[in-house]
Amino acid sequence: MDVRPDVTARDPKRFRAALLLGIFCLLIYNANRRAITAGDTYPARYLPFVIWKHHTLFLEPIEKLAAQGRGTDAFWLVRRPNGHIISLYPVVVPVLVAPLYLPAVAYLDARGWTDARLDHVARVMEKLTASLLAALTVALLYLLLRRRTNARTALLLAVAYGFGTTAWVICSQALWQHGVAQLLIVGLLLQLTAPCTTTRALAAGVLCGLVAGNRPPDVVLAGVLGVYALVWAGRRRAWLFVAAAALPLGLVLLYNIFAGGNVGGGYGVIGTAQFFSFHLLPGVAGLLFSPARGLFVFSPFLLFVLVAFRHLPRSRDERWLTLAMSVGIVIQLLLYAKVDWRAGFSWGPRYMTDLVPLLMWMLVPVVASLRRVGRACFVAAVGVAILIETVGAFAYSGWMDLPLFTVTAAVKHPEWTLRNAPFVAAVREGLAPAELFVNVRGSFDGVVSGGRATSTIFAGDQAAATGWALAGHRTPPQVAITVDGRQTFSTATFVDRPDVRAALHETSRAGWRIPFDTTSLTIGEHRVTAFAWADARGDGCYLDEHTFRVLPRMPIADVSAAGDPATAAARLREHQQPGGYWLTRFTSAPRFEDPHPEMNTFLTALLVDLLDPIAAKNGLAESVQHARQHLTKQIERGGLVRYHGRPDGPGIGTLGCVITPDTDDTSLVWRVAPGADRSQLDAALETIARYRTPEGLYRSWLAPQSAYQCLDPGSDPNPTDVAIQMHLLLLLSQVRPAAGHALCEALRPVIDEDRVWVYYRKAPLVPVLRLPDLHRAGCDLELPETRMHTEIPGQQVWLSAARLLGSAPSGAELDALLRKLARNDFAAIRLDPPLFYHNDLTATVPRYYWSEDVGYALWLRLYDRYERLHDRRNDG
Repeated sequence: MDVRPDVTARDPKRFRAALLLGIFCLLIYNANRRAITAGDTYPARYLPFVIWKHHTLFLEPIEKLAAQGRGTDAFWLVRRPNGHIISLYPVVVPVLVAPLYLPAVAYLDARGWTDARLDHVARVMEKLTASLLAALTVALLYLLLRRRTNARTALLLAVAYGFGTTAWVICSQALWQHGVAQLLIVGLLLQLTAPCTTTRALAAGVLCGLVAGNRPPDVVLAGVLGVYALVWAGRRRAWLFVAAAALPLGLVLLYNIFAGGNVGGGYGVIGTAQFFSFHLLPGVAGLLFSPARGLFVFSPFLLFVLVAFRHLPRSRDERWLTLAMSVGIVIQLLLYAKVDWRAGFSWGPRYMTDLVPLLMWMLVPVVASLRRVGRACFVAAVGVAILIETVGAFAYSGWMDLPLFTVTAAVKHPEWTLRNAPFVAAVREGLAPAELFVNVRGSFDGVVSGGRATSTIFAGDQAAATGWALAGHRTPPQVAITVDGRQTFSTATFVDRPDVRAALHETSRAGWRIPFDTTSLTIGEHRVTAFAWADARGDGCYLDEHTFRVLPRMPIADVSAAGDPATAAARLREHQQPGGYWLTRFTSAPRFEDPHPEMNTFLTALLVDLLDPIAAKNGLAESVQHARQHLTKQIERGGLVRYHGRPDGPGIGTLGCVITPDTDDTSLVWRVAPGADRSQLDAALETIARYRTPEGLYRSWLAPQSAYQCLDPGSDPNPTDVAIQMHLLLLLSQVRPAAGHALCEALRPVIDEDRVWVYYRKAPLVPVLRLPDLHRAGCDLELPETRMHTEIPGQQVWLSAARLLGSAPSGAELDALLRKLARNDFAAIRLDPPLFYHNDLTATVPRYYWSEDVGYALWLRLYDRYERLHDRRNDG
């Protein structure tokens, strides 16, 4: 019998039961430890981070990440003519859940906003948020049902809803619109089934407006419930309801018009009339009874709602509400029947999800009237539904729906074939991997061709993507790349990466290399995206994305003596990372083969020095300023700077490690990008002074050997290297001239001793470059001729370039060198870039450091010398 307690009663036991039910649901929803997502949910996954980090609803700041390697084929991203990128779907979901993301935003602020880390956190947050909303909906539904029936029946129906409908596999597993829609509808019904007050009228209006704004097809449900609400509110409060509903709906429409250029937003941009071109009756049958998407197949207990007309409520208000619900359900069913009711790659009757709370409300008098046999049948149907949803939660993946969209001559309607039902396919495949909380780490270092890192490839050349990846502490089962979101290449072969092993203290093989063919690629820009897997049967986790250009396969004529400075400057801008720094490449042998990327402050500071005199005329002023800002940020509280930057920097663990502070980088940064706090510089110089040797030189590392971090010292664990003395001398000449002069005199007598040629013995480029700077600083130091040569093939040309910059070369000398370096699209720079230092040659692991960008910077400096010489001749 129908037991109707006082709807306004505040029974602590009732709320306690709802709370416990919600917690139980939350635990079960997360028991599979995975998310079941699709492209439809990606905007809602990432937009909350954009809202907090970039204060916008446009997706440009995370376009690469949100596209997930699909590029322009990412249907969930709508590109507008004004350059903005908007979500295909309404933004109600990401806006409403954004407050829940604040802890994740704080975590990223503390750890660094790398794309890979953001992607992992976003996946976890999407699942946790979706499951929380779904669990809350179940708890509120229980409270709603308790207004019509006793605790036992309400609990049965709430459990049936929470675990026997798409509330589990759709709403709790990803941020579909449906989860928020169900929550809003249940919240609206909680208002409409209580006596109307001013507060409830306002709340009902807001909720009704949000239902309509959240998902366009739900305008039908919002409309019928809104009509009932006007009667419920009465003349005195109807206007409050209307005004409150207009507020969120108006905001959604304003966003749609402003961002999408029409009232439909993203839907309106791509929507076509053909969307509603499907046949009505087959659609109705498919939505209700097909093995692939049938509501009564996945949730057979809902069949009992068909006899609800025999159990009409006694209350007139409830009869009108039930009638409104029935009208809305029928209209929405007919609406969805006219579209492709297969609903893409998603679990079960997804399109029917939003109206399920209405069906649960209508089931109350039916279930309350059931006797022993009838109730047993109902409970059995609930059990079947829960079993089906359990299979989905623990075994279903979207790719299992592929047969539904594969029409053959033999099978013209695969959606009606039982073996294609998602729960049947999921049983065949077995349990899906529990991979959500596995931290997939890694780096997509870049694209290599011809043994070098590059951003340009000639059509037909073999290329490869390189990087490293770890799934937790294990080697991942595979890494794959997609080229323009279409071609996919993968590898399950991994090699040791000593740099990763040293930085992360992980012993698993992490290095990967994936060759790919460029013969089928069109001339122009392409993008390649890397993904790593925690489990071979799971989903790939985003690592990073790089772009490269394919050039036509034809001889490139020699450049003129003037060359092409625009190309060199463009390469420098292109190579500069978003954080403001440039990447160094290192190898294990003195040849530019199989290089690996590294972030360090040394290269960026050196490039700032080289580019500063010519930045404005070459369009590099902004790049240099960006680099200076990056360098200034590396200064720590005590004024010291580390080779790999601050310990909390975004590159730590991927492009570098937490390393001991050093004299060299501290001196470089304070000279080219000083901080505003002079006391920090004083503190840094005091620390450096403690490492001054009796002969007046300064040691490299600013810590006792027992406190070294991430170092592989050689025979002298703390050497007094020649270039480090030069860099400190240049700083001291500005801030403490007497100390600078003393250092110059201390360095002069030992300039040819091997013990001070630790990092530049085979690569003396930097010491040669610093000679003119030292002379301008008042230290007329000279290097022995034997120290200004190298035996490494291909490197003497860079020493020649450095010496020309420090002398008064003739136009012919500059012309010859410029031609040589710029020939064939700067092939000398791309194929054999400057080797500008190495680690201690007595260390256990050799490292040689190269930079294409130093090559472009040197070429631009030479070009500037040539141009000024040419101008003087013309003036004469």
